[in-house]
Amino acid sequence: MSEQVNIVYHNEKKDLPLQQLHELFIAVGWSDGGVLPEEMKAGFIKPWLHSTLVISAWDGDHLVGAVRVLSDAIFRSVIYDLLVAPEYQGKGIGSELVNRCKSHYPGSEWLVGCDRKNVAFYKKLGFQDIFESDAFLVIPCKLF
Repeated sequence: MSEQVNIVYHNEKKDLPLQQLHELFIAVGWSDGGVLPEEMKAGFIKPWLHSTLVISAWDGDHLVGAVRVLSDAIFRSVIYDLLVAPEYQGKGIGSELVNRCKSHYPGSEWLVGCDRKNVAFYKKLGFQDIFESDAFLVIPCKLF
């Protein structure tokens, strides 16, 4: 089993500290690290505030991981933005975040979109490939 550091998990707080959340996005390569203009700051946290579920991982007062879920709480749940700081990866934090999500809506179908390099991680947690007859289609975001 992976080494578990002294991490505390929270699922009651969606309004994560903007600076720490942005630093996580930078650390995992999802943001270029530029300064967020004021109008983007307001928009950056909105998806988290409007998500059905947000679970965060903390080492003291330092945000080291987070995940957000959109769900109808019965039939379908979708994982978005699973983030774990690189220095905390490989310690079971990402798996714990996903498993905590699944435990909130245990009968739900779960979906996740991910890079090919992360497929094995999600398969380890019980995710399966969609059958070839199914399609997962997308209209990309045009905001950023």
